[in-house]
Amino acid sequence: MGESIREAIEWTGGLVRLLLIALGQGVRRPYGIYDIFYQIVAQGVRSLPLTFVMSLFIGMVLTYQFGEALMWFGAKNAVGSAASLALVREIVPVILALTVGAKIATGMTAELGSMKVSEQIDAIASLGADPVKKLVWPRIVAATVALPFLSVLGNIIAMASGGVIADMVFDVPFAYFYETYVTQLTPFDYISGLLKSLVFGVLVGLIGCYQGFETKFGTEAVGISTTKTVVAISIVILFTDFVMTMMFLPV
Repeated sequence: MGESIREAIEWTGGLVRLLLIALGQGVRRPYGIYDIFYQIVAQGVRSLPLTFVMSLFIGMVLTYQFGEALMWFGAKNAVGSAASLALVREIVPVILALTVGAKIATGMTAELGSMKVSEQIDAIASLGADPVKKLVWPRIVAATVALPFLSVLGNIIAMASGGVIADMVFDVPFAYFYETYVTQLTPFDYISGLLKSLVFGVLVGLIGCYQGFETKFGTEAVGISTTKTVVAISIVILFTDFVMTMMFLPV
């Protein structure tokens, strides 16, 4: 128990240290705009198919569940109002962070871990370049930018798929579903969902890079680091979501 707690503290300290170094190096010239945009394309654009599929089924499943529950009370017309808060505040940002974010983070870990094992990171340092500035900073910025945009797209797709289910299964017209869906939401609901995605993006990029840099040497090292990344992303995202929910929705 004590060893696990010590390792968790050291791991958290390593994350914070890497973030501070990346922030300190990233604000200095050159800013690496090309590297940042390249990573945005690699992480964000290439994650669009997964985002579409996940958001499509999230909207359909949640609307179906709420519709079935509300039918017992004769209030199926309120399915749009019920689904909107759950989707925008919680479900879409968290599920996309756990799936798309895990995909992005594991890709970073595998790439940087392979570079670590093949000593490419040491070669970059020996040439006078800062590995954190060159490799970590663009990936953190790209993940921070990409995940909120994917969350916005996910909300639109989830709303549309939920409206189709409400219309086809529960005889709630799509236009009425959309009206009650949008009316129920306030600007703070949108902002809270975007802030969660923003924080999740920072964590995804940070954890993915940190685990890649911490990869040990050996044939199995990259696989072990990638597995640790998936576990870390799942735990950290859920814990952060709980903390941010308590902040945004005080009792």
